[in-house]
Amino acid sequence: MLFVYVLMALVGAAAAIFAIQNLDPVVIRFLVWRVEGMPVALVILLSAFIGIVFAALSGFAQQWRLRSRVRQLENQVAQLSAAEAQRVAQRPSGDSAKL
Repeated sequence: MLFVYVLMALVGAAAAIFAIQNLDPVVIRFLVWRVEGMPVALVILLSAFIGIVFAALSGFAQQWRLRSRVRQLENQVAQLSAAEAQRVAQRPSGDSAKL
């Protein structure tokens, strides 16, 4: 866990140095919007953050679908096990050796 904290500290320090060294203002245009005077570091870091958020949301959606599928399959296994147990219970005692 210490390694993760050190790694996060290094990434944070690198982001801070990047932001300090890239303070030049830029103009951002998107469709009908126009933003002037934003530091280039802020634009890049916000873009990276938005990308991370979308990637995480995509991962969470996939994980949710997989968990839902696992629950569905577990229910199906339980139903099949119950049906098999009922089938074995209804069998006459002489037929149990033929399994």
